[in-house]
Order: sequence, then C-alpha cells, then structure tokens
Amino acid sequence: MGKLAASLSLPAMVPMVCWLLLPLVLAYPTPPEQTSDQLEIMERARARAKVASAAATPSVLAFFDSAPFRQMLKDCCSAVADLPADELLQRYRAEAQVAELAHALPATKQQRTPSVDVTISELGKMMWFPNEFQEVMLHGQNGSQDSEISDDAMKEIFGCKAFAGDQPTWEEASSRLIYVAHNLRRLDTGSEPHFGDFTVIFNSSRMKKAVLIAPYDTGMYTMKCLHPDLHPGNASLQNLPGPPHMPDLNCSAWSKDQKVDVPVGTLDYLDHLILPNLWSPINSSVTNETVLDAARVLFSRSAISGIDYRSVPAIAQRERNDYFESNILANPRLDAVKLGIGNFASLFGTDKGVELQQIASKFQWPLFWAYGEGIQTGPQPPQGPSQTSQKLNRRFADPSIVNISNATMSSAAAQQFQTVWNEAKELRRVRPITDDDLSNWWESLSEQLQVAPVSATSCAQPHHCVGVTLPGHDCICKPLEKVMNVEIESFMV
Repeated sequence: MGKLAASLSLPAMVPMVCWLLLPLVLAYPTPPEQTSDQLEIMERARARAKVASAAATPSVLAFFDSAPFRQMLKDCCSAVADLPADELLQRYRAEAQVAELAHALPATKQQRTPSVDVTISELGKMMWFPNEFQEVMLHGQNGSQDSEISDDAMKEIFGCKAFAGDQPTWEEASSRLIYVAHNLRRLDTGSEPHFGDFTVIFNSSRMKKAVLIAPYDTGMYTMKCLHPDLHPGNASLQNLPGPPHMPDLNCSAWSKDQKVDVPVGTLDYLDHLILPNLWSPINSSVTNETVLDAARVLFSRSAISGIDYRSVPAIAQRERNDYFESNILANPRLDAVKLGIGNFASLFGTDKGVELQQIASKFQWPLFWAYGEGIQTGPQPPQGPSQTSQKLNRRFADPSIVNISNATMSSAAAQQFQTVWNEAKELRRVRPITDDDLSNWWESLSEQLQVAPVSATSCAQPHHCVGVTLPGHDCICKPLEKVMNVEIESFMV
C-alpha cells in the first residue's frame, strides 16, 4: 500500500497500479507536525515538569555537594571536582539541552529491532518521520499488534490517550510518539548500536517543544517494574544467551506499587529526573554497584567533565541503556533531522550504505560513520568478556560533508575513503567479513575527518553545528542560508 502528501497531485499518465492504490494512499495523509492531542499532552506535561523540577533541585544540589560524590569526581573528573554544586547543575542542564536526540533504525525489515520501525529505504521516500504505530499501519497491519509494551509505556508514563478500539485510527496513531535516546554519554553511534544500522539525530532546538523525557528506557522499565506479569518478552529476553539482556532495575527509583511516581520532564525542566536516572540501574539486591558508579559513568563520558572525547573511558554494555529516554511527541518533518550516523560494521562498503549516502544528500543531512562495537550488528548485545566494555568514541565524517558544511577535506582523504570502500565492497561480495576486517578498514581510513559530538561549550551556535573536529576542535556547521530542496515522492511498500 502507499501514501502521499495531501497536497501531492498525481500526473495524468500515472501507472494503473497507483490508481488502484489511491484509496489506500488517501487513507494515510501526511499528519500535522503536532496533533491537538499531542499539544494537549505537552502542555500538561510541561506544567507538571516545571513544578517537579523545581521541587527536586535542592536534592540534586545536596547530592552534588555530598562528600562521596566529590571524592568520585576527584577520582574521575578532576577538572570539575571543585566546582560549586550549582555550577555543576548548570553544566548538566546545558549539556542536556544540546545532547544528541538519537533514533536508530534498521537497514531492512529482516533486522530485529526493539520495535517496528521505518527502514532506510522507506525513510528516503517519506515526508515526515513515522512512529511505530504509523509504520505498522502503512504496511497494512494492525497498528496495535506487537506494540503492547510501547502502548502501555506511552499511556502510563507519557500520558498518551488510549485507542478507542482494538486497532488505532490513523489520527490516533499520529498522536503517539517516537522513541529517542538522549546521548549525554556520547556514544559514537548516537543510540545503542543494536537498535539499528542508521541513527538520525534530531535538532533539539527545532524539536524542543515536542520532547518528553523519562529517566530511563521505558520499555525495560515497563516490563520489569510496571507490568512484569503481563509481558512474556521479559522472560524471553532474559533467556537469550550471552550477557544479561534485561537488567535488574531499581523499580523504586521512579515508580511506586507498580505505578509511575515521577512525572516526565522536558529539556527545560528535568532536575527531577537526574537522580532517578542514576538510581534506576542500581539494584542493590543483585549488584555491588552504587549510585556513585552510575554517576561516574555519566560524568566521565559526558562533556560535563571536560574530558576530551578521545579519552573517555570505556562503557559497559549494560550501561549503554542508562540514558534519558527523550521521546518526540510529534510527526517531525525530515528537515528536523540534524545529521545522520551510519553503522560502519553493517553499512560501510554495501549497497545500503550507498543508498544511505544518496538519501543524506537528498535531504542535505551531514553524514557520519561510527565504528561502534566494531562487530556486525544484530538482535543481541555482544557476547564474551572481550566485548563487555567498549570505548564507543570513534566517528568520522563522510566525504560528502564538504558539500553541505564549512568542513574541508583533502583530495587524498576523499580518495582514501573510496579506495577502502571499494575494498570492503569486494570482500563482502566474496565472503562473510570478520571483526578483523572491520578493524583493518577503519585503521586504513586514517586520513578521514575524525569528530566528536557537539557540546554546550564547543561551538558558539551548538544547535547549528553537527560535529567538532579532532584534534583541532573546530566546529563543523551548516551555512545558515542553506535551504533544503527536497523532492516530494510517494511512499510505496
């Protein structure tokens, strides 16, 4: 089936198949950027967040002033260890405002991801970024099937309205949200590597009034804390081989008697989420870790500490889920995408990688490549002790960056990129690649423009810039006068 923007007119000589599909196309018009339900939810949530944030500020300052916390800062982050608590909080808030809002999606429908999602090819033909309920309906399926966990989380945590029937209407589906990870811990892939092959980073300034923040991954929290008896996925995830896939959470961090006890926040009002975020993964009955361990990871990985991106400590697989879930309650247009990040292991040297480059060029998205774990992505986290912690701090710019930003790149670097790409393409053609292949390709790309995520203090206009060069620390930014000229296409599946 398919869909077209409501304003798109079909040419007179359209193929007969499109005319046959026209009733289905018209059934799914481009939704408003925010529906009336979404606006209502945001207004209500913003008011609650403002009160809750102000009430929590003294507790956050007290924690930042505590002797154990100060000792932890001296051990990991000496540059900020002596800063007053209120200045630390201001730094935290500033970095939270500009941290990447990351959503990872799959290259194909065959890739197993946490929820139904649009693919790279489909996104290239869209006019907005669809949520999981819209995506299911666009493929002619029941918009509520396989989404029970998401549905519960959206209703109970974020205040979304329940569907009137067993299957949502298009209007109801269009009033739901898009799951987004808040990349304060600066993963090079933006989002958890196993969430998908390509990560879009939304412009936090553009989407600011549509962002609702939970202190932890709501899918896991719903399964572990809100409805542990209702979701069989809870047990099935635990039984996967390898490291634990469903962490033992501290449910009391922000729920009480299996009900949410802390309101969601916004990018402006989030003090009440800071301590629940640190406490959520700390279940003292099953681990020797403390809230100070969680704080150490956050402060040493984030730009709050001033630690250079190349020197951040490794992050364990279980710690990569400790993000704010900063979801977008809107139907964002694709010009709200700030940049894109391709997974080096799964896309470099592939036809899907070429397609990604073409889509990024079409929408004028600056494109980057992230090494991530340096292994093939898939449904399960990496296995074995050698993969328990990784740096996740290697990202470079695609050569196309010079066409849409102030970045410069030598002809030798561009030629090197193409040479290694061709080598990867040929090797992928003749045999399955190995982790050593990925490592060798990356090391052969030494001339590429290495970058770090933008921080609150790295650029004069952080919302306008997409990366910071390493080691030069120059800001890569798109020209202000750059205007997208996007060709409108239909979306056919």
